[in-house]
Amino acid sequence: MEISTSIISCESRRGGTERFLTLKITSGEHSEKRKLAVGAKMLAEAGITDTENLPLSITREQFDTLEYMAELWEAVKKGLDILSFADNTKSRLIKKLRERSFDKYIAEDAAEYLSRYGYIDETGMLERLVDRLANTKLYGRGRIKAEIIKKGISREVVDENLEALLDEVDFEENLKKLLYKKCDIDSLSDRKYRESVYAAMYRYGYSVSQTRDAIKIIEKEN
Repeated sequence: MEISTSIISCESRRGGTERFLTLKITSGEHSEKRKLAVGAKMLAEAGITDTENLPLSITREQFDTLEYMAELWEAVKKGLDILSFADNTKSRLIKKLRERSFDKYIAEDAAEYLSRYGYIDETGMLERLVDRLANTKLYGRGRIKAEIIKKGISREVVDENLEALLDEVDFEENLKKLLYKKCDIDSLSDRKYRESVYAAMYRYGYSVSQTRDAIKIIEKEN
């Protein structure tokens, strides 16, 4: 038996970003109504643009697409709620959506959608993270790279931007600040104490040779 589907009403919501649709599904003498909420941009992507002249007949493929988009839109709205509290990478947002019972593919598509429309800015996140780790925590190049790996920023974004960001950091000056902050400058002449400083600075991401050079500069200054 042939089934026909048509959109009989389309209401704009959420400041124009959402379309609330009422669909009529007819099979022989039987008909039922379905209500779906989808993103306005999603509706256009599905090839459904003429919602002023209703009812609008749609194909079975378009109906299946709308059903998927309704699920996707719920995940997108939840993703926006999550992002309103804090920056999240795509991978972290997917994990949080999965924890809220969204299907794996819905969660992935929602994160991709939000990234595509600028709600997830991993390049900006990387810039802010490098600035905080380098200039507030005074980490060295190696420690910064290790910390960034933990954050789940995409490999593509890291490969394209990280080295240029690190090249802008004055690690020599930062290491001096760290030594003044963390060490007893008067004890740096003691070999044993100096070795403990090498180990401590290594954990911050600085090599022994970098720390040795910084200590020499500090000794000259003092």
